[in-house]
Amino acid sequence: MRTTELAGSGPGLRVDDPATAPPGALRALLWEHGVLHLPRFPRDPEALTALARSFGEPQTVFPAGHRVPGQPHVRLQSNVRGLGANAGGQYWHADGSFVPDTPLVTVLTCDEAPDAGGETLFADLRAGYDALPGALRAEVDGLDGGFPCRRIAEQDMRRATAMRTVVLSEAERNRKLAELTDFVRPLVAAHHTTGRRALVLNEYWLRDVPGRTPEEGRRLLDLLYGEVTRPDRVYRHRWSVGDVLLWDNASVLHKALPAAPGRRKITRRITAAVRPGVPREAPGRTAGRPGPHRARPAPEPAPAAPAP
Repeated sequence: MRTTELAGSGPGLRVDDPATAPPGALRALLWEHGVLHLPRFPRDPEALTALARSFGEPQTVFPAGHRVPGQPHVRLQSNVRGLGANAGGQYWHADGSFVPDTPLVTVLTCDEAPDAGGETLFADLRAGYDALPGALRAEVDGLDGGFPCRRIAEQDMRRATAMRTVVLSEAERNRKLAELTDFVRPLVAAHHTTGRRALVLNEYWLRDVPGRTPEEGRRLLDLLYGEVTRPDRVYRHRWSVGDVLLWDNASVLHKALPAAPGRRKITRRITAAVRPGVPREAPGRTAGRPGPHRARPAPEPAPAAPAP
């Protein structure tokens, strides 16, 4: 197995010939570097699902119309109207952080790459936390973030209905809402395996800081995003057909850039969650603090950002 640092700045490592990696080597590299580029990894659905399963339990894609046919865990994404899920995510986020238990890892492969635009950016939440001044770091260690996800989803669905852009059936909308709640979680968490501390952020679903005025909370979150997404902490991945990326949702945020007008981008994604009965985070993650999330009504959200 041969590894090289990814070009430019930010998190990540390129792993050539990953099939030759000793057992557990990819896991160790992922927890250390946050993002792995696996250019020669097999891209058939079975191999990609097995890769995700080596980290956790592959999640079933919902709604069913976004699945690769015959592959319940593989999500088809594109900027082509009517082909799979809309390739949104053009804001800083971790996959699945609209639910309390964010997926552990994401596997993404590219089937059609634009020749202009369409890059994915990755920002290091650990480096951003480490770089905070000591007083600010201590302050953030004691704060929660409000994720009013059900309220946001209800707003989005009302907007989609009014604009006649609804893509889910009523039954699918009800199921989606039933899976969502408003919750709070600490703004800092220790990694479930390494114990390294990182910020917990999401530009769309994280709306407030309980105990702070909306203005104070917004200023603090803007400061944290600015620290995490500094150019020297961001890796910019330009996609080629056949690329496979694997990333750790506890360590990095990512953000998709739009493809240039008229260019197509088609990808397939698998997310893996913690297996039932397996502790997600190390004990004593935040001494004397509540657990990683608490379901309770969050404060009224700020005006909604553009829908993902």
